Amino acid sequence: AIKDLSPNKPSMIFVASRRQTRLTAMDLISYAASEEDTKAFLNCDSDEYIEAIASTLNDDALKHTITFGIG
Repeated sequence: AIKDLSPNKPSMIFVASRRQTRLTAMDLISYAASEEDTKAFLNCDSDEYIEAIASTLNDDALKHTITFGIG
């Protein structure tokens, strides 16, 4: 639904808990991988820019998801 309703704009998903946030982020990454477009949610052309942002984060799960445009 995200790719259909908001293909070029940021989207916000509300979940009930931190745990559910991580599970939802991983589900979105799995979805993108199944579509063979791991950067489906990333609207940035520069991998170096995203890696630079990820390197400043302390949370390993967030570091991982941010590189896919989810965070």
